[in-house]
Amino acid sequence: MSENTCFKHGSIFLMSTPPPLPATTNAWSQDDVSAYLNQPLLDKGRPMSGTEGMSIQQIEDDVLRGGRFRIFRYNFSVIVMSFQRSSDIQYIRAGHGSGAHAWPWTLLSMVVGWWGIPWGIFFTIQTLYTNCMGGKDVTSELLASVVGPQRAAGIMAQAHKPQADILLWLLRIFVLLIPLSIFAAIASAEHTSR
Repeated sequence: MSENTCFKHGSIFLMSTPPPLPATTNAWSQDDVSAYLNQPLLDKGRPMSGTEGMSIQQIEDDVLRGGRFRIFRYNFSVIVMSFQRSSDIQYIRAGHGSGAHAWPWTLLSMVVGWWGIPWGIFFTIQTLYTNCMGGKDVTSELLASVVGPQRAAGIMAQAHKPQADILLWLLRIFVLLIPLSIFAAIASAEHTSR
């Protein structure tokens, strides 16, 4: 089988793999389907981040239990220029949370994202929201490019929703405390100046 690679092109994920499994498997023998599903999901010749040691079939099974492919946003600004980017695709296995992946990108954006005028603050708020929600779920798109849209839709229809982990909840609390702290500091300064 040829090497699998996945790269992001706009918001569409492209795979240079054998063709996705057709809606009817008459075109493929059962051995072809099994061989295809037993290979790893590769990105630039290496297993995608988080899928190390897993075949496509094992990834499908894990997605049914709540595993997800996610990207996290970050932004940075230089006075009048602001840039918003996405991390590489991360696979977060069922039972593992996305909080540990969201923290670094969120902190980066909080430190260097809001400086740009006028878009820095807007990009930073959008980044904080996306990352506090566990990142952008790209599982459907990625699975559709690997196993075909019909098979991917069937998997996603049966898949359990992942639960937010403690690190993600802590990130949400941390992000909410920032504007509350600023408001409290302003109110305190006004009260002491009277």
